[in-house]
Amino acid sequence: MARSTSLEHRVPTDQTLTMDKEELDIPEDFTFLSDTDTSDSLHPLDVLCAILLSSDSFLQQEILSKMSMCQFALPLLLPALDTPKCTLLLWAMRDMVRKWRPHSLSESRGFREESLVLTSMPTISFVRMGSCSFSKSHLLNEVLSPSQQHQDFFIHRDMESGNIPREIAGGLLEISWYFPAGRENLDLFPEPVVVTNLQGDIELHWLQFSFLTEVSSAVFILTESISERECTLLSSLQGSATKYYFIFNYQAGKAKETLEFLKKLASMLKLNKSHVLWKGGTTNKAQFVKVLQSAIAAIMKSSPKRVSIEAMAETARQLGIQVDEDNKECQTPNTYAKEITAQIKDVAKYKREKLRLQGETWRNLAEVDTELCRMRKQGDTPLENYKSQLKKKLMDLCAQQNKHDLTDGLITFITGIEYLHHREKHYFLKWMKFGLDPIARENLSKLWDQYKEKCKNSKDDPKMFAELDKLISASSLGVEHFMRELGQFYEAECSMVKEGKMAESQRQFTHLPSIAADLMLKGFPMEIIDGDISNIPLQWVTDVLSQLDAKLGGRYRMPVLTVLGVQSTGKSTLLNIMFGLQFAVSSG
Repeated sequence: MARSTSLEHRVPTDQTLTMDKEELDIPEDFTFLSDTDTSDSLHPLDVLCAILLSSDSFLQQEILSKMSMCQFALPLLLPALDTPKCTLLLWAMRDMVRKWRPHSLSESRGFREESLVLTSMPTISFVRMGSCSFSKSHLLNEVLSPSQQHQDFFIHRDMESGNIPREIAGGLLEISWYFPAGRENLDLFPEPVVVTNLQGDIELHWLQFSFLTEVSSAVFILTESISERECTLLSSLQGSATKYYFIFNYQAGKAKETLEFLKKLASMLKLNKSHVLWKGGTTNKAQFVKVLQSAIAAIMKSSPKRVSIEAMAETARQLGIQVDEDNKECQTPNTYAKEITAQIKDVAKYKREKLRLQGETWRNLAEVDTELCRMRKQGDTPLENYKSQLKKKLMDLCAQQNKHDLTDGLITFITGIEYLHHREKHYFLKWMKFGLDPIARENLSKLWDQYKEKCKNSKDDPKMFAELDKLISASSLGVEHFMRELGQFYEAECSMVKEGKMAESQRQFTHLPSIAADLMLKGFPMEIIDGDISNIPLQWVTDVLSQLDAKLGGRYRMPVLTVLGVQSTGKSTLLNIMFGLQFAVSSG
């Protein structure tokens, strides 16, 4: 319902009627909406443009993620209002990950899960030239909706407030995706496809149209007729590798003139009969939609140009279009994140060599720590002797951990979360996520494929399954692993000080709990129990929460809210939406 932008008139109460402008401290030139005012609605696309132009980059990212969940078309190019030229929203889409099953993986029941920004797909664009009596957006909704499952991806004139004249959304370029589910009898297309929709006449928004001619596999131009001026404009596209299609809304009076200009354009744009579609007043709508779907399917079979949104951004820059993430505040943290992620090729190997405190020593330490509490393997050893042995073993393991130095990656990570200012820290952690996720995802998908193959053959050695389980665990990598490593460094140092093996003045990591507490105040989570060893670094957790309490002035008793449930039931999503947090969600 977010796209319902009709304003509701409420009957004023006696109290509001008695208040004058002075009491409300309202400027003299402010006017109230009167009963005679007919402009009681706004076009939803105007509202969307206004909100996005008024939002910072993180809110834009949140808004587009939620719109994507609702399967709404997203803004790709925002029109120029307070900027010299329109803006491509690349950063705002970086968080989005989609899962689909192409027909090539139907039999194996496999799937692909990738970032929308990084995945190259064919792009089919729809634009309007001159006037057109039927709705382009409505037609696209019909084309992208499976039979009996209509979905309003694009806002069109027959939707609520869709008939209100647009004020600022002219030149807005919207983008939507179609993803197959691996069901050949139900899927519209065998592979994913990008569909873009330019709002307004291409003659008024030639820059956006030029952009589309560069990035699209095919461009469908909807029009009622072609004039001499329009023919001259379109002739400038000669030599373009993009395929062009025309959809004519048949106008008997201009048919002859249009056909003449169409013949001129045919040789320039390499048009044939299949590139021209006619939609008259008596054309059956369902049949026309099928014709259009067949045309798109034919384009996809012809090995079309495939472009990612990241590659589109390069084209945009060449045309002088602004890209939302091209600023120092966003790119400086990206440099730090790339220093870390560029070193990672094999996740398991990186964790062994660069996150060394999470290796076998940590596993042994957790086992000894647990045994100190449970005392299950004491046997005939006297209690105090057994405890003493365990404590010595624990200290030896802590000493082993404490011998390690910070790796280059960890030093860069600490720099990113300590010395960058607040917004740059937020960018840095996001860039870390965007850098780590695709690497881990690629490794994990290969391992899951192996796991499925082994599952088909139940005679396989159970030890092999156990080994694959370990590999899957070792191949996941996120920001939490870097924070976990810092926690282990802090924990080992505290143990050495407590046992008198290190002077307080020699400590290096006393500042780390304060950094973690700052991140918690910004909504980033802190791991209490890891998912690999199930160990609680008690001193680290205690000191981070103590720092948090100190930063809040020691004024608050903190209630604890716990959400329980099996995997992928929306626990993290619920908490993120309710409290504006940054818990990792299972999608992607």
